[in-house]
Amino acid sequence: MSQWQEQRPSEEFYRVLDPDGNVVGEVPDVDEETLTRMYRTMVTSREFDEKALRMQRRGEVSIVARATGEEAVSCGSAAALEEGDWCFPSYRQTPAALYWGADMARAVAGMMGAEPETVDEHLPVEEEPPVSFTPVYVPLAVNVTNAVGSAMVDRFRDNDAVTMSYIGDGSTSQGDFHEALNFAGVFDAPAVTVCQNNQWAISVPAHRQTAAETFAQKAVAHGVPYDRVDGNDVLAVYAKAKEHCERARNGEGAGYIEAVTYRMVEHNTADEESVYRDADEREYWEDKDPIDRLETFLLRTGVLEEGDPERIREEVRDEIQDAVDEAREVPVSDPETMFEHHLHEESGGSWAQEHQRQELRAERNGENPFTDFTGEGLE
Repeated sequence: MSQWQEQRPSEEFYRVLDPDGNVVGEVPDVDEETLTRMYRTMVTSREFDEKALRMQRRGEVSIVARATGEEAVSCGSAAALEEGDWCFPSYRQTPAALYWGADMARAVAGMMGAEPETVDEHLPVEEEPPVSFTPVYVPLAVNVTNAVGSAMVDRFRDNDAVTMSYIGDGSTSQGDFHEALNFAGVFDAPAVTVCQNNQWAISVPAHRQTAAETFAQKAVAHGVPYDRVDGNDVLAVYAKAKEHCERARNGEGAGYIEAVTYRMVEHNTADEESVYRDADEREYWEDKDPIDRLETFLLRTGVLEEGDPERIREEVRDEIQDAVDEAREVPVSDPETMFEHHLHEESGGSWAQEHQRQELRAERNGENPFTDFTGEGLE
């Protein structure tokens, strides 16, 4: 039995394709190459998620947060960026990174626990993506704060770059989000914030997180222009993201988008969703699958031909397997690297840091590392 009963969100939002792939709005000006790239990116992300889950079940990866069912939000919004722009992703923005050419082998190696220095040494970057991505950030609300700060740097330097960041519906309840949006509104920061409203903040449904009618209207108090879009319609997400990016690039200030979607899988692999929600709601949302919707549209318009979807899936599965094989060749990182780049490092480290080093060394020597609670062992 679910602890919280789900409430389906209002469908009063901007939409181009309905759940059956029919055109119900104005199709944005997107060439066939970009449409195919969007589709391939979303398929790659879905297959990547499935591969990562299997690796987690085998113990090769410790934890996975999948973007399954939410691909259109990241893909459509990231596609609106241009060379020289910035993207501040969270842990569910795999499609955004893949759209801009992220190296899958490096991503897999990082998921398998390799330190960035080890990855750089064994899988050096041959070509940087044209859009700059910051490392994946887990504290979501402060991600927006950092992004707005980055956007202001570009404004002070008279760059026309746009910074896009992502936040979940639950994190819009945190103070950092409101401070960031307020600052962006007051100082016209060229920052576009995308709220990925997937209906769940881990085990808390959207209607238990806020009394606001929508997450979009939270931008009203900060004077930031906003839109609410169907997050499972990649063309709708792209169209509105493009508008907000162009506004920001032209010096007209920040923008905010609520993309209404649904988390069709667990929060991450440390979560057990069946404890707090019913399977019926997932079946309802599976009929609104963003990949199926775009695929239908592309087949009807002739951008894809019969047989192309399965061919693309086979190609991306091979690409993912090649990336995994490459990542598996990366040696295990020295655990001592976890202590690098910390505060006080140059002065020899703090007492706590040195204590943790001793505990690690004891464990690696086959000893019980948790017997020295007073620090006397460090004398």
